[in-house]
Amino acid sequence: MKRIISLSIEGNTLRTLSFDRGYIERWDSIPFNPQFLRVGHVAEPQKLSEVLHTVLADWDLSKSIVVCAFPGLRTMSRIISVPKVAKKEMDTVISREARRVMAISTEDNYFHWQLLPAQGEIQQAFALAVPKEPLHAMLQALQGAGIMPYAIELKPIALARAVNQKDAIIANGENNSVELVIVINDVPTLMRSVFLGEGVVSEDYAIGRISDELVRTINFYNESNPDSPLDAGVPVFLTGAAASGMTFAMNVAALTGRPVQPPESPVPYPRDFPIADFMVNLGLILRYV
Repeated sequence: MKRIISLSIEGNTLRTLSFDRGYIERWDSIPFNPQFLRVGHVAEPQKLSEVLHTVLADWDLSKSIVVCAFPGLRTMSRIISVPKVAKKEMDTVISREARRVMAISTEDNYFHWQLLPAQGEIQQAFALAVPKEPLHAMLQALQGAGIMPYAIELKPIALARAVNQKDAIIANGENNSVELVIVINDVPTLMRSVFLGEGVVSEDYAIGRISDELVRTINFYNESNPDSPLDAGVPVFLTGAAASGMTFAMNVAALTGRPVQPPESPVPYPRDFPIADFMVNLGLILRYV
């Protein structure tokens, strides 16, 4: 297996992590001009390319697998149910139902789906719509830096993989956004991404908003699933630079009435490795470990 390098833009910081031979060998957090982004997505591909090229100049990309995270902002996901049909008809049936339920345009979005375990005569699928324009801008920035990514994956999905719990509530907070994921039976059943503001918001504001959005997301899930609300014992995992402090964890525990657990690295790591800050990167590399 080649060295795996994962890249993720978190707030106005580029986080890079290198994993080789079963161990984290290198990581870095590089701040860049927040004006290179707009509403959390790449707005200045050429300028971000220059940042990427400078940061990764000595990372030996030619001998590595490079995987990148894409923010959940403006993406949409649903668990949809359709009648069981022949395999050759499944794409048509799921795509039609997803367009109806999610009200998405295939001109503006890439659409993906994956089958989930069937329930009797009902087939469920995880459906995801990703906006084309922001994804193209990110690809342009990567390619301008000479980076040909092996894969680009949505942040909430990488987070669910890194936390690696059958049932979990995840809040990944940064200085301008928060990614929220509710995982039920190993499926990211509900994903929400909230933009907190251009540039860098204050720590107090970020913590307040993350707390509010977390409670709102839990309440929305329970109201949408009155027959199977979240069990009171499902823990909250706080990740990201703005959501990993002890004071914040205690505040979230009080607001939600739920246990709050610190994230654990799914792979061996150096003693000084900041696990919470790099959970997205860890989830990316786990896809290939």
